[in-house]
Amino acid sequence: MRPRKFNYFGLFSEDMQGYAVFSTANLFIAKVVICCGHVVIAFNRFTAFYLPFKHDQIWAKSVVFGSILSLWGMFIVALLPVIIIYRNSAKLVRMENGILRLLSGEITTYYSYLCRITYVFTVVVCSICYLCSYLKARKSMHRNASLEKRLFICAVASSFPFCIEVVRTTLENFSFRRNEDFSSFLAEFGFYEMEAMATVSVWLQLLINKNVRALIVKELIGPKENHGKGTVTSSLHKF
Repeated sequence: MRPRKFNYFGLFSEDMQGYAVFSTANLFIAKVVICCGHVVIAFNRFTAFYLPFKHDQIWAKSVVFGSILSLWGMFIVALLPVIIIYRNSAKLVRMENGILRLLSGEITTYYSYLCRITYVFTVVVCSICYLCSYLKARKSMHRNASLEKRLFICAVASSFPFCIEVVRTTLENFSFRRNEDFSSFLAEFGFYEMEAMATVSVWLQLLINKNVRALIVKELIGPKENHGKGTVTSSLHKF
């Protein structure tokens, strides 16, 4: 990573070892949490097609927040003890091109196994949920069918960067000891690809889902003047 990125407001300007440990924990935990976040999205789309009348009850705000907190808690418990035990193995190495490369030693070995298990689990679960949702979407005829199909497209498209991440991580693991320059490039690319994973679903919602666009426009410019009977309300509920 580049020295100007991820400086955490200068908290580790003097303690570079602490900076390396904190960066390792932040990077590794966030990546697997974002990865498993696709499982939550896949289950959401699955219940939308197969349990449409109970979907709002199943995915209440408390359930959504509980799912997010459970993912963070689960991977913090799985990774943080290992990072603390092998904290001295995390270090920053300055490359010839001026890039600081984060090396985590034994932590990387443990993380690579955890990553593979997480990726396989995510791919299998998402594939099953999206395949079942696709089969159901083709035959869906209820009044919210078009909305659900657009949300399904958003969910599937948002998982595309995750597929790139699977390929990138696999190549990085194989090239770590064989081609350091290529491995460094993949590691640097991972930061930008991770940012894309976190934001692409939001932009897809704005591009594909016209209901979300209507609500965003309403929040930004305010509600239109209601010159007719129920014009604003009805326009927001059309699918």
